[in-house]
Amino acid sequence: MNDGPLFFRRADHGARILVVDDDALARRSLRAMLERGYYQVETAEGGEKALELLSTYKPELVLLDIQMPHMDGLEVCRRIRDLPNGELLPIIFLTGDERPDIHAQALRAKGDDFLRKPVLSPELIVRIRSLMRLKRLQAEVQAERDNLLDLQKQREQLFEFIVHDLKNPLSAIQVGLELMDERDETSPTSKAQLRRLRDTAHTMGRMIQNILDIGRAEQVGLDLHKSSIPLSAWLPSLLKEMESQAKSRSHILSWDCDPDLHIEADQEFLRRLLLNLLDNALKYSPSGSRTWIEAQKTESGVRLEVRDEGHGIPEEMRDQIFGKFVRVKKEGHDPHFGSGLGLAFCQLVAEAHEGRIWVEDNLPKGSAFVLELPKARPARHGESGEAADEPTGGLA
Repeated sequence: MNDGPLFFRRADHGARILVVDDDALARRSLRAMLERGYYQVETAEGGEKALELLSTYKPELVLLDIQMPHMDGLEVCRRIRDLPNGELLPIIFLTGDERPDIHAQALRAKGDDFLRKPVLSPELIVRIRSLMRLKRLQAEVQAERDNLLDLQKQREQLFEFIVHDLKNPLSAIQVGLELMDERDETSPTSKAQLRRLRDTAHTMGRMIQNILDIGRAEQVGLDLHKSSIPLSAWLPSLLKEMESQAKSRSHILSWDCDPDLHIEADQEFLRRLLLNLLDNALKYSPSGSRTWIEAQKTESGVRLEVRDEGHGIPEEMRDQIFGKFVRVKKEGHDPHFGSGLGLAFCQLVAEAHEGRIWVEDNLPKGSAFVLELPKARPARHGESGEAADEPTGGLA
């Protein structure tokens, strides 16, 4: 057993240090100090030589004189910081420059520390150890952060691939249900069940597309294709998509809109936004109640409201429900965290159109989801879409 003294090697033992100074005597003196501190040392007589050595010597710290011909230390530091991973290389300025603002200039050039010449060996070694320890911790934190971001990106991509792949079997299910519903020999009871299954499949399709669009929007934003939409002709066809689901709950759908009102929007995204709101209204309203859409012109654009006669949204939750994975329980008002993404998608669409969406009370009971979109541009030559003759209508 060895009872002799134990020696622990420092973490910075043998670290590579580059000394940059145009004074040969200063370079020799610094080399001697650093080698006594168990560092490896390389020297450069100017900024150009120092920049050349960075790729071959790969220093772990740079001692940099400020007053040098051709390229001063401040410029050398700025160029180092512009290199890949140059932000992490510790740089200590050494200078005999007595100008009162030279310290501030060194900090603006993104130097890490500053010492005036002549430099005392103990102080220099302590500064080097402290700075290298700090920079290594920063590098470890950044590496861990990069690793976590990479894992998060991989998880999101895998999730998106899985969700995207769900669309193919779901499409096959929807086609099969449509074909079964068209058969003459299918009984009325079976047809009603098929319509319920078909509505459920359409709801699943919207959920899948919401997930994909939310993920895409968070990365690159929504790609809008705006057109002028004649609301009085368009809203009845929109409500027709919810007719089967409404009938299954004895629910009344209706709309109210001026005959000449147009809105400038991406038709597909607006369609899915309103279908999400209508689906929520049917889901969270009692059987036999009424849901309706009102559209009106405002000074700044168009206001669309989806009103229901359900339980309503508690005031304290009205800002939360547009977040991802937040829902209100069907039976009451307690918040429930699940797979609610419909309203998060609605908010993304509203913001992409430079509009806004919120919820308020629908007196005497229920909720009113309000969407405001900016004023439409003047109709361009060749835009189509005639208004319907009647301004109001309804679907039972």
